[in-house]
Amino acid sequence: MPYFYYNLPPTIMYSNLLDKRRFKKTAFPIFEKCSNADKAYELKANGIWPYFKTIYETNGPEVKMDGKTVLMAGSNNYLGLTGHAYVKEAAIKAIEKYGTSCSGSRFLTGTIDLHNQLEEKLAHFMHKESCLLFSTGYQTSQGVLQPLVGRGDYILSDRDNHASIVSANLMAKGLTNTNIIRYKHNAAEDVEKRLSQLPTEAAKLIVTDGVFSGSGCIVDLQNLYNVANKYNTPILLDDAHAFGVIGKGGRGTASHFGLDNEIPITFCTFSKSLASIGGFVVGEKKAN
Repeated sequence: MPYFYYNLPPTIMYSNLLDKRRFKKTAFPIFEKCSNADKAYELKANGIWPYFKTIYETNGPEVKMDGKTVLMAGSNNYLGLTGHAYVKEAAIKAIEKYGTSCSGSRFLTGTIDLHNQLEEKLAHFMHKESCLLFSTGYQTSQGVLQPLVGRGDYILSDRDNHASIVSANLMAKGLTNTNIIRYKHNAAEDVEKRLSQLPTEAAKLIVTDGVFSGSGCIVDLQNLYNVANKYNTPILLDDAHAFGVIGKGGRGTASHFGLDNEIPITFCTFSKSLASIGGFVVGEKKAN
């Protein structure tokens, strides 16, 4: 999904799901904004609405859309694995054995042996002690960040971090009154400035994208780590757009900089390079 999509007003984001006529004379004030989403309908009428485009068939880098075959340049299928014969065969076998749903949460009846096997293999691949799977990549950010922090703690977050991290920060602030500090994009010197102003005894963490989805730039991880290490602050790395693309064997940003052992926690999605849906976090066993 385009980066700027998350910065659109809610009336624009959700107008595709709502029939304007239904809310034109609504008695509910909460729906008034829906009937006033004129810009979205104007764009649709002019044929320049870029969202929710329907794909009817996928064949590698080509898709069928609007009755014609076009080159897909906007997907996150970085390694082309969504159409790989081995991947499709494995998915079919899994469905034949387990059905189409786990039919329960991981806490209760939803853990199958494939989950355990995948967690072990990902931890081994990423040279970490442990791994934990999540249902979506978006939930991974929320499931990792918010439980780690509490009242009086500090999250230092890059201004260009993905929307899932922004959402996780807001959850942490709302639930536990965690202090959120947004630092200048990819600027280790600004991180140092902010850290130098915080109480020495306070618990702090830095969270950053490895590869930023909006620009494609790679985080200046070496300098960021130097600052973090100076102030005894861990770095949490979101490698959604780095895993499978950079680093030794596709291990991501920490590997790319030779800092595998220095970054305690890395989290990632399956919906980019790994041709699936879900997410995972790797780190020390006690942290997971």
